[in-house]
Amino acid sequence: MDFERACIFIDGENLRHSLVDLFGTDFNPADYLPKHAAWDAFFKYMEGQANVDLRLRAYWYVVDEIDFWPYGISKLLKRKEYKTLERIVRQHKPNAAILDAIASPAAKQAKIESIATNLVKTETFMKRRFEGWQEIQNGIAHAFDSVEFRRAGSIWMNLFTQKFGQEKGVDVKLATDLLKLEDIYDVGIIVSGDGDYVPAVQVVKDWGKHIVNVSFLKKSGGLLPGGARRLNQTTDRAIEVAYDDMKKFMNVATKAKPSPAAAAPSAAAPVSTPVPIKTDP
Repeated sequence: MDFERACIFIDGENLRHSLVDLFGTDFNPADYLPKHAAWDAFFKYMEGQANVDLRLRAYWYVVDEIDFWPYGISKLLKRKEYKTLERIVRQHKPNAAILDAIASPAAKQAKIESIATNLVKTETFMKRRFEGWQEIQNGIAHAFDSVEFRRAGSIWMNLFTQKFGQEKGVDVKLATDLLKLEDIYDVGIIVSGDGDYVPAVQVVKDWGKHIVNVSFLKKSGGLLPGGARRLNQTTDRAIEVAYDDMKKFMNVATKAKPSPAAAAPSAAAPVSTPVPIKTDP
């Protein structure tokens, strides 16, 4: 029997979205990844399901940077370029309405400066948070054998709404490596629900590689929505990880629902809530 080597190709953001969809409030996405996940056991499970003899490496694809919009607010604020800043902050309609209601030029300038300052605070906060994500990635790579994070592309973030857009470049890097590294693996194991990988999978299959896709089953037993079904149809076989198995690998505990009495705040003890960074006045 031939000795079969495998590489695992993990779409990092797709995996995170899957964890949120699977576990809901039991997994706090602010943690970036489950803090006590048994990654090695998860990888070995995939190896066993794919019937391979050796995992060469798990390549884990993540974004390299955040592209903030609007760009360059900090420099404009330092140079006090209020005309340019006003044009930028007006691109967010609620801000435009607020500025239009201010008659005094001095008051309008102060409001523009306040809005711009909050945008800079949001950008600084997210940059630090992103650095924390990379520290977690480095920790996983250090703690577990044959795991390599590959950073590529970017993800877009709207500073006004504090919402992320779609990542760019990560899926291209994964697909490129799937093709480029074909000389070193016999079995390629993809952890993703992204149907965009179908063309690359078809090519490496024509080169004689055996390609397996890993997807996840919800608690109800149904397949997570997305491109997993299409990718499963294209690959040689699919590994569908049961909800209970994934919960054990990720070491996610079910949070107990508070009783109505416990959930109700006491009139004598005011409830304090964290104040988020606001970009709108």
